[in-house]
Amino acid sequence: MEIIESDKQKASAFIQRLMANPALKSFTILQREEQIIQFLTVNSSQLYPTLSSPAFFAGKSWESISRILLTTLYEINNEELIPEIRLVVNKLDFTFFTFLSQTAMDEANAKQFVMDMLFKMMANEQARRVFAGSLAAVNFGIVKKFVSEIFGMRKYVHFELVKVEKLRLGEKEAENMISLVVLMKPLVYMFAPQGTMTKNTAHGNIFPYNFTESAGKNLAVKTHAVPDEVFISAMNANASFYENTKLEATARIGNILASMCRSYKPETKKDRGADTAMKSWINVARKNYKFYGYDIKMLDELYNIAADNGW
Repeated sequence: MEIIESDKQKASAFIQRLMANPALKSFTILQREEQIIQFLTVNSSQLYPTLSSPAFFAGKSWESISRILLTTLYEINNEELIPEIRLVVNKLDFTFFTFLSQTAMDEANAKQFVMDMLFKMMANEQARRVFAGSLAAVNFGIVKKFVSEIFGMRKYVHFELVKVEKLRLGEKEAENMISLVVLMKPLVYMFAPQGTMTKNTAHGNIFPYNFTESAGKNLAVKTHAVPDEVFISAMNANASFYENTKLEATARIGNILASMCRSYKPETKKDRGADTAMKSWINVARKNYKFYGYDIKMLDELYNIAADNGW
């Protein structure tokens, strides 16, 4: 959609005012974006008389106005998001690829491919909302913290990673693989045409396994720079373990951590005597694991880790 310069300036000023709301201060950039989208949707009837006036977008329909505002919102946020994605991907160590494919790797080429795919994904509205959790899980070290504990304890999750998925990876390699799976998880929306059978949940959509497996293979044929196993696990992180118990352990834990961090606020302090946000989230997920398609044993272990560490 082509937006004339005067409309873009008005939209930018309006969006900047919304983003400056002190109530949004503790939110990440994509969480703020989602809050603003919800505000525009819920208050459309009250906002329309003002925004369709001569001072803003005279005579335009709400559909046109909302499209101008959303396009402007994404453009503003992308100025911060694109460098952040580049930084996060560049911090990852892709040397674990050689353990998966047993071939030499071109890390620079692999990182560029991953970044290009994530940049393209930013044009998909559903993917952006889900990516809020993926980015937070890696950017704030949540994946790193949990993987460290998992490898220290060597219980169920470690067994599933090493013995069942048969990953010949140490702690750091596993951390980087799971981080990459988490980051690429929302790419599934780029392969989901309208009408794809999904189950909508508060944490994102659950896709059928045959669809996620196919999406992983479609990604894999686009480049040999990234091992097929990474693509397939990332796409299967959108499927239900309850419906298919053969899902990779990296997909299962990637799904849980990305979903948990969708509402993660790094600056939030817990009230005295109350559960931490992570413990509370995992506890709710345990009660509803069938609906969300999570691995209940994995949730139990992550809950104990969060409780033992005060997370």
